[in-house]
Amino acid sequence: MKTIIKLVVAALVVHATFRAGDVYLRYYNFNDDVHQIAQFAGRQTDAELRNRVLEAAQQRDVPLDPSVITVRRPPNHLLIDATYSESIELLPRYFYPWEFKLKVDVLTLTP
Repeated sequence: MKTIIKLVVAALVVHATFRAGDVYLRYYNFNDDVHQIAQFAGRQTDAELRNRVLEAAQQRDVPLDPSVITVRRPPNHLLIDATYSESIELLPRYFYPWEFKLKVDVLTLTP
């Protein structure tokens, strides 16, 4: 009986790790995409950058609302911020909402 309980607990831990890891890997890849968008922005407008971030979110199946994307350009920097929430199935039929905060800060050489 102890062995069965241990196997069930191990299976639940593996399940939660797989589900959370899958969502975090998607966030990590999306963050990398946005970092590349900011790094190679050139002279694109803020609206064009927002659209490119939305396209990257759609490609990665990230539930990103267009209204939460902010693009700022302080001197010699390009900042892109966004937040979104995803539900992670940690246990079967138990979903936990997890909030992801995206903050990309890229040094630019153009004024």
